[in-house]
Amino acid sequence: MLLSIKKVLEKLLAIITSVMLVLLVALAIWQVFSRYVLQTPALFTEELLRFSMIWMALLGSAYAFGIKQHLSLGFFVDKLSGWKRKAVIVFNTLVVLFFAYFILFLGGMKAVESTMTQLSPILRLPMGQVYYILPMTAVLVVLLQGINVIIELQQPDSDHQTNDQH
Repeated sequence: MLLSIKKVLEKLLAIITSVMLVLLVALAIWQVFSRYVLQTPALFTEELLRFSMIWMALLGSAYAFGIKQHLSLGFFVDKLSGWKRKAVIVFNTLVVLFFAYFILFLGGMKAVESTMTQLSPILRLPMGQVYYILPMTAVLVVLLQGINVIIELQQPDSDHQTNDQH
C-alpha cells in the first residue's frame, strides 16, 4: 500500500515538473520572440517564468526525496549494515523532517500569511499564492521521506542495496 502511494506521488510529481519545464521553455521562447521579432516584449513572461521556476525546483526537490536522489551521504550509508545503517537512515530522516516541518511548512505558512495582501507587480497575483509551494513541498517531502524510511526499516539487512537503486 505504501509503495503504491509512493509510486503515484512520484509519477504525479514527475509529470507536473515535466509539464512545467515545457512551459518554461515555451515562455522563454515567446519572451525572446516578442522582444526581438515583434519589438514588443511580453511583460508577463518574466514574472511567470520566475514563479514557475521556483515551483518546479521545489516540486523537483520533493521528487528527488521520493526517489532517494536528494543530497545525502549515500556513499557513507552504503558502507554500513545492520542497526548502524538503520540508525543513520533514521537520523537523516529526522533531520529532513525537522527541516521540512519547521522551515518549509511553518516558515512557508508564515510567508503565505504575511504576503497574501502583497500583489506581484505585473501579474497582480497575491504573493501568498506564489509562496503556497513552500508548505506544499513540506507535505510532499514528509510523506515521501516517511514512506521511504518505513520501507527501509521493514527490509531485511541484505536487501538494502538492491532497493536503493531506482
